[in-house]
Amino acid sequence: MKKLLLFLALCMLSVIVMFIYALTQRQCSITVPIQSQTSNISETSDQDKELHTLLKLTEWLLPPKKTTLEYSTHPKTSVFFLLHPRSTYIVGEKLEVLIIAKDHKGHAKSYGGDFFHAKLHSPSLKAGVSGTVMDNFNGSYTASFILQWPGETMVSIKLMYSSEAIGILHEKRATRPDKIHFKGYFMKSGIEEVVECNVDLPREDVCEYYDERYEEKWVCRRPKTLPCDAYRDHSSGPVQDVLSKEEHEFFSKGLIDQEILTTVKTLHVLPQKDVIKVPQPCRPGLKNPNPSGFYYQDVWNSLVCSNQHFNNSKKIATCLSGKMVYMFGDSTLRGWFKYLVRVVPTLKQISLHVPLHPGPLLATDAQYDYLVHFRAHQKPLRMERTRVKELHYIASELDGLGARTGLVIVLTCWAHFSTYPLELYIRRLWHIREAVTQLLERSPDTKILIKSANTGYNYALVNDWLSYQMDTVMRAMFSKLPVTIVDVWQMTSCHHLPKNVHPAEIIIKNEVALMLSFICPE
Repeated sequence: MKKLLLFLALCMLSVIVMFIYALTQRQCSITVPIQSQTSNISETSDQDKELHTLLKLTEWLLPPKKTTLEYSTHPKTSVFFLLHPRSTYIVGEKLEVLIIAKDHKGHAKSYGGDFFHAKLHSPSLKAGVSGTVMDNFNGSYTASFILQWPGETMVSIKLMYSSEAIGILHEKRATRPDKIHFKGYFMKSGIEEVVECNVDLPREDVCEYYDERYEEKWVCRRPKTLPCDAYRDHSSGPVQDVLSKEEHEFFSKGLIDQEILTTVKTLHVLPQKDVIKVPQPCRPGLKNPNPSGFYYQDVWNSLVCSNQHFNNSKKIATCLSGKMVYMFGDSTLRGWFKYLVRVVPTLKQISLHVPLHPGPLLATDAQYDYLVHFRAHQKPLRMERTRVKELHYIASELDGLGARTGLVIVLTCWAHFSTYPLELYIRRLWHIREAVTQLLERSPDTKILIKSANTGYNYALVNDWLSYQMDTVMRAMFSKLPVTIVDVWQMTSCHHLPKNVHPAEIIIKNEVALMLSFICPE
């Protein structure tokens, strides 16, 4: 009997142990996967989604593998020829050419990714219009144009950068943000120390300056004796060569910004008959077609709207009468400020006793009752020495403006970001766009114009391909707002004068006239 009771007790104990074990396993099988699954779920923010979309827009076909210089695209072996050639053409017709990219040995390339500028031009007529280049992803490209004027026309195709050079640019932009350096001046109690500054200085003992509102960090090497709060002045610093000897060869003068050889002769274009054009006024929100305009006799003719030409100072001053024009950006926009002061006798600049490059600059016209103001954007900014306190975020400046009658905002932001990853540039634009949106909500009559990037920035570290990528991002980010994109990319790429990041006065004259056409559409 005792053996039976012991046996039953052992059975009961086994059942209890098995039940507890099963219960524990059941709890684990339910709890652990749920915890694991929950920890891996993170809702993608709207900013993350937009960032992904914007970076997708800038994706570029890169070489399938690293190659030597002789297998890269060469402008003197590459060729182009007309598709469907004819003896005469008519204004308004489409023209297409086929570009065949070849390497230094004259062998046709099997992949794309080269960066070209294409234009039609007539030196005798001082006429020019940009074309569109489509990558066929097999070493060939199709350039298309719309014929805009009667008379002689020539085709120009320039290789700006080979796909192999772009592969290098792509890698350096992502991995070497230290290409450009800045100086930070620390001063206190009669002592001054000058140290290196940048958006980041990995593995260095630094003073960190973080703006929580705009989510931006700036750092300087920690001075030997002075505290971090003694940071007073900012200026450009040295340029660091991050290219190897072999990489430099891809950016030699004979390989970038070079005409492609061709046997295509001058085209003869006849006038278009029965042309009925109903121009629309220049107003916010208009999209820029391709092409967005053309030069004829050195005058820009917009295909966006019925632009005016403002050939005398009185017409400019009359347009600006009663306006407050605030310009925020870089030296390419400061050129507009200087042009207005130079050509309008009644517009007088008032000295604010600050360095020229960053400003702020102010000019007023007492006779016509308006003012024009310029201020450079916040760091990173390559310029002469200036007070840190004088450098403001564009978004901050916009946030400080109330609802004012006759308010005009003109801004640009691109050139000084070309050496950094696109994410940094996009973050800056996010805050500018938010400030623009809020300004339009409290002051709907405010006119906001955004100057696009322009061509002519042709160096190894800062160049047109990098500018083009940023310009693509900027246009996409502001595409849904009632603002004006002043397309100076095409205005600088198809003019007969050599491209320069600071264009000649005749180009600036046309740029300013287009801006004024949107300020005074009637």
